Amino acid sequence: MQFLKINVFGNSIQEYLVSAAILFVALLLFAIGRSVVKRRVHRWGEETAIDLDETIIGRIFSPLILLIPVFGLAIAKNQLSINERISSWMDKTLLVLELAVFFVFLTRLVHAFIEWIASEYVKRLREKDRGNLEEEIANTERIKKQAQEIIKMAFAALAILTILSSVGVNLKAIWASLGIGGLALVVAVQEPLRNLVGRAYIYSTGIFDEGHFIIFNDWAGTVKRIATFRTYLELFSDMSTVSIPNADFIKGAVKTYHGRTKFMYKWDLDVPYDISPQRIQELITALRELLLKKKEVNSAMCWVYLERLDAYSKIVRAWFQVRLSSWSESLSYGNNVLHDIQLLFESMDIPFAFPTQTLHVKSENPFEHTAKEPVPIVLPESDTND
Repeated sequence: MQFLKINVFGNSIQEYLVSAAILFVALLLFAIGRSVVKRRVHRWGEETAIDLDETIIGRIFSPLILLIPVFGLAIAKNQLSINERISSWMDKTLLVLELAVFFVFLTRLVHAFIEWIASEYVKRLREKDRGNLEEEIANTERIKKQAQEIIKMAFAALAILTILSSVGVNLKAIWASLGIGGLALVVAVQEPLRNLVGRAYIYSTGIFDEGHFIIFNDWAGTVKRIATFRTYLELFSDMSTVSIPNADFIKGAVKTYHGRTKFMYKWDLDVPYDISPQRIQELITALRELLLKKKEVNSAMCWVYLERLDAYSKIVRAWFQVRLSSWSESLSYGNNVLHDIQLLFESMDIPFAFPTQTLHVKSENPFEHTAKEPVPIVLPESDTND
């Protein structure tokens, strides 16, 4: 057909149609490949002896599917006669896409391998059924995240250098020509680099993780996200979100409540002075028995004793340690124990002391009044308990 041989911008219509057909087939194969990855490939993982789930396999093979349209575009380009300069830019663009897909695939492959090792290790821990199982699982998860984070940053830096070198950028010449500008660049990236190091510090030390409740400086709340440069904290006071530079956590003190299983309680109980020493000792014995009956109380760290004779009352101190599952449980636990202590005081007919004070007022001149005349007492305007 003569129509197909018409030349447009240096190529015939037939060549354009062939090129378009190749690109269409590539996009069709890309769509089919994505469907296969989502619905079929994970079945291979289930049938093999290696425990790889759908998520891991999908993460590995998904980037490779992107190579199909890239290769299709390269083949379609070769069917046409294109300006040399435009062709060179297209080749460089395709090369960048291929390298980017390769490094994404490589990163996800290593991440999947690390995740598989961690899952196998956790499986063995569960088979051994150790007492500190949850703590070891949390440490394994932290180490896994740290390793994946380091791999991700290393491969990202390697990918950037490889892509720049592949497209003809002279890296040595760039660094040599920076001069004073290079110093300015170093100063400009100091803060981001510090925050990046801060993120690595958070993961490596395991001081907290996403979902943990922490107190840092004047902030108290739940860690919602540990990003590359900042950590986002949902405040307990008003449920607002504050972002904190990751570098601040290196030099600041962090108090975390996540993962705690041991809690200390220390209460000072005021007893009136008119309670006899014998009754005080009976109260101390009864309090200790009350606490030790609770199975979560550590008997080796349970003390009940007369701490001091205060200005207005006798102070009995109850100081003990308990093992509980979480920080939130410790809040209600303290309430329950205090309720039991109040019932014990009531059963022993021992009241709690109120802060009272008796004032004895003397006249400045004792000869101004006879013995029969009462001495007037003038009280200040503020409230005073006689």
